[in-house]
Amino acid sequence: ENGQADWSYDTPPADRLGELGSRFASQVHINPTPQMYHMALNTKVAPFDKLAVRQALNFATDRNAVLQLAGGKSLGEITCQVLPPRFPGHVDYCPYTKNPGARWSAPDMAKAQQLIDQSGTKGMKVTVIATPDEQSKAIDLYFVSLLRKLGYDAGIKTLNSSVQYSFVQDSGNKAQISYSYWYPDYTSASNFMTTVVGCDGFHPNSTSSPNLSEFCDPAIQKQTEQALKLAQTDPNGANRLWAQVDRATTDQAPLVALYVADRLDLVSKRLGNYQFNPSVAG
Repeated sequence: ENGQADWSYDTPPADRLGELGSRFASQVHINPTPQMYHMALNTKVAPFDKLAVRQALNFATDRNAVLQLAGGKSLGEITCQVLPPRFPGHVDYCPYTKNPGARWSAPDMAKAQQLIDQSGTKGMKVTVIATPDEQSKAIDLYFVSLLRKLGYDAGIKTLNSSVQYSFVQDSGNKAQISYSYWYPDYTSASNFMTTVVGCDGFHPNSTSSPNLSEFCDPAIQKQTEQALKLAQTDPNGANRLWAQVDRATTDQAPLVALYVADRLDLVSKRLGNYQFNPSVAG
């Protein structure tokens, strides 16, 4: 499930989280969820039609700063890849950091600037398609600032949350970059890899096209089809193959994976027998 915010409850302000944890500890429940937040990069529209530019933005992004805007480490976990931590098929992988390896540590602006310089795209206009809610807007503005540092003529276009997701799905609108998330409909890597970044998730000129990046790589698609077939007889083998699909997709950088959200529930003192079910949390 995708969108720009979960409108069934209010997101607590980041500057009040400490107070919630100290004053209302018995009423606060934090639970991990596989909800992956990211910036979708349109691989069919300049400048993000160039791999070097997509990789550069990944290298330049200070994921820790973004996580702070989203509520800090008490509400999320940094990631660099499509499949969330502890999800079937996930193997830690982060090529977009200083000292690339399993985990993100820090942005590498020098590497990012080198890639941008080589791409020949400096000075191009880039518009972040945003929503007006406080958290999303803060993250969108962070990326406007970052894109400007990298040499782009960056700006923001804010749409009502009820229409923004339909707008960025429609390839006819040529949306370049937007903040989004994906919460899986079921616990399988296929729900991410065939929908968020897979060929089957892209439908031209449609408002039902969850692959916002319009990313469709023939070699990765072949691996995807193999994993889908293998899952019917060998789930463990399929998960090993999904890890390869995740890694290959991450290398192609159709999005800037940012963080996986934790769910914070602040409940009334009157509420008893609190239980959390991740299958209905999205």
